[in-house]
Amino acid sequence: MANESPQGVGHKGRFYLTKHIWLPQEPLENFNLKLSDMIVRRMPKLPLAGEDAMRVFPILGELKKSHDKIKADLRYLLSHHEEIPALHEVHPRDLYVPGRAWRTFLLKLWGHEVKENAAAVPDTMAAINKIPGVHTALFSILHGFAEIEPHRGSAAGVVRFHYPLIVPTEPEKCWIEIGGHHFFWEEGKPLVFDDTREHWVKNQTDQTRVVLIIDFNADMPFPVNLYTGLRYNLIRRSAEVKKVIERASIGVPPRNQATQTTAGLISGARSTNPVPAAAPARSNERH
Repeated sequence: MANESPQGVGHKGRFYLTKHIWLPQEPLENFNLKLSDMIVRRMPKLPLAGEDAMRVFPILGELKKSHDKIKADLRYLLSHHEEIPALHEVHPRDLYVPGRAWRTFLLKLWGHEVKENAAAVPDTMAAINKIPGVHTALFSILHGFAEIEPHRGSAAGVVRFHYPLIVPTEPEKCWIEIGGHHFFWEEGKPLVFDDTREHWVKNQTDQTRVVLIIDFNADMPFPVNLYTGLRYNLIRRSAEVKKVIERASIGVPPRNQATQTTAGLISGARSTNPVPAAAPARSNERH
């Protein structure tokens, strides 16, 4: 049964390009989805997981090289987990998950670095900055027994990358379904998909799942690339994006590697404690 969202959360309205110039959000998103349906055959064959994803997108190996450093950043970040906002607190018009069961720590949005947040995870940002074309990056933290309803992203021509960092000890009970393909996350094993394909997520465990999400633009043929480039620059410069960045900047102190304490930060997680447990490696796809 769907959970009722707070007033104004998850509802489409006006997308403000400037303080006084706006476009209706729902028709704009519908147009993008129709465009995505037209150009999907130009996209890489997605979704892809594990070694298949790395073979098609070898540049993403930069994250695997920095895995331990990214995990250290994450441990530090999770020591401030109460300060990490829910998605609807950062972007009220986006999906709503009850309470604060789905938290997001935004690092980059439409090409803008969220400087206050980036300072808290310097090694993660260093790895991300080695990947060309990244326009959005964030840590996605989903608590136990939380569900993200079926949805489609509206940015045609964007490839989404999930890099799992913390998964439940029974990973097959925490899964994502993308266009009929059923996956569960495995630490350090990437998942790449087209965000405009319908997908949904369910965590059937009492533990927390954390993935690093990275969006980057796929190479599009002419004249589609003219539209996607124009859309990117309009959204990047919009008042809407500036507001999201302001709300996302939570001011976690810059990470001090000399005094950081890591013991116990990722063990024994439960839904009442959002700091999750690590899990052993498992196979990750079934259809």
